[in-house]
Amino acid sequence: MKVSKDYGYRGDVIMDISMVGIDYSKAAIEYREMFALTVSNGAKLAHKIVNTSMAEGCVVISTCNRTELWFSGLKGSPLEIFLREKGVQSSQYDKFFTERYGEEAIDYLFELSCGLHSQIFGEDQILSQVKTALQNGRENNHVDSVLETLFRMSITAAKRVKTDVKLTSKNMSVPEGAAVLLEQKIGDLKGKNCLVIGNGEMGRLMAEILLERGCKVSMTLRQYKKQDAVIPEGCSIISYEDRYENIAEKELIFSATLSPHFTMKKEEIEGRLKDKDYIFIDLAVPRDIDPSMAELKGVKIYDMDKLGMDRSCNKEEIYSAKAILNKYKEEFLDWFCIRKWIPVVKDISEITGEVTDAKLTKVYKSIEITKEDQNKLQKNIQTAAKKAVAKLILDLRDHMETEKWCECITALEAAAKGL
Repeated sequence: MKVSKDYGYRGDVIMDISMVGIDYSKAAIEYREMFALTVSNGAKLAHKIVNTSMAEGCVVISTCNRTELWFSGLKGSPLEIFLREKGVQSSQYDKFFTERYGEEAIDYLFELSCGLHSQIFGEDQILSQVKTALQNGRENNHVDSVLETLFRMSITAAKRVKTDVKLTSKNMSVPEGAAVLLEQKIGDLKGKNCLVIGNGEMGRLMAEILLERGCKVSMTLRQYKKQDAVIPEGCSIISYEDRYENIAEKELIFSATLSPHFTMKKEEIEGRLKDKDYIFIDLAVPRDIDPSMAELKGVKIYDMDKLGMDRSCNKEEIYSAKAILNKYKEEFLDWFCIRKWIPVVKDISEITGEVTDAKLTKVYKSIEITKEDQNKLQKNIQTAAKKAVAKLILDLRDHMETEKWCECITALEAAAKGL
């Protein structure tokens, strides 16, 4: 759904920031997984968009609950470009997407970064995921100065909210939410025999949470990752290739990988299970666990949409959080609006420095100092004049409307060039 095509203006500056996203609020997991992007695929897509001049910058956020593409200077519709690059022609998927432009997009990113739009309200993982998205963009050279500054300031604002505001009664994450759900369904988890498939951030966090609850936890590990793996203390290791051979004795099986294929398949697991109950928790998008396994006797599957995550919140705390976010948003907008004028301010200050130097030529000659000291004095006076003028011009922003300030800069530039 297209929310707005109007980027909006601040003064005479168009706010050409936009995004397109699909998330849990509009799309079930079977649709979200169609548009999920791995880190490498996201980087390739963003790089292509920037290198073919469709946008000046692009950042990809891809998590278990959302896939979002962020743009600056995009030429065209965010949704149309994303669907085209994904090779999707049909418009039947439009209803699952949201486009945001200008200040609406900026507001959303600041709120997203501190967990206000997460399936688990106020959760901390999203901040790490936004950081990762920015870092991936830097490493793959598809982030421009606008998105760099926007994302960096949203991260700073989210950290401030996390420090000053208590959005939830306890720190929550998707793995923590899964553990809470299981406790509600089956009671105390202590002593439960668990298998965690996947050694990434999500898998390790799940294993740590289960260990804290007194579970017996095994974690899969691929052979080629053994040297680089970080294994939670108290967790036993089994080879990923041997996961099916170890399944019978388990009670709770969690999967959290980035694999585009099922890590648990019905045809592989059929005949291996004992006559008891098994619960499979799928923490991945695309899904790791074959949904048809639910047809097997004693098997129950919970995917991301069935975890029943808590979105309860304190309205007063939300108000406090948004007040903090708005402060940082205004700082970003201030930067955004004046960035194109920085070279002009620099030119005015350079001219001022040169004129000041010229006016003091006779004074320099009248002072009995060495040539070297005279050169130092000239340089210092020029630098001081440039800095003073630049500071005065930039500080005027605090006392003038943006539009008037821009007019003032234009007039100063013309006057300086006439000196």
